[in-house]
Amino acid sequence: MRATIRRTNLDALHADVDAAMPLLDIDESATYRSELTIWQPGQPTSRSERTVVGAEARTTIRTLLLLSMHEVEQTAPEAVTVRWTRKSKRNSYRTQSCTFTKVA
Repeated sequence: MRATIRRTNLDALHADVDAAMPLLDIDESATYRSELTIWQPGQPTSRSERTVVGAEARTTIRTLLLLSMHEVEQTAPEAVTVRWTRKSKRNSYRTQSCTFTKVA
């Protein structure tokens, strides 16, 4: 499953996120490892990890899609990736991705 979130207006943004979220196969009681990677030219790559339960992973994915990411992809039931890959002057040519991997 792969979905692109339109950022043309607030209604499209919420409609796309609302349509994508039910398609994600996230076990709400399982534990997930979240790894956020941010790359920006001239800066060291930033990485952070944390462990979250499935319900919190779902909430975090929704928040990331609404605030800072434009794509969500799930190629296997145990991994979900959200990303921002549109480099532009407006966002200082930054890219970022956050992968949620099921651990238990």
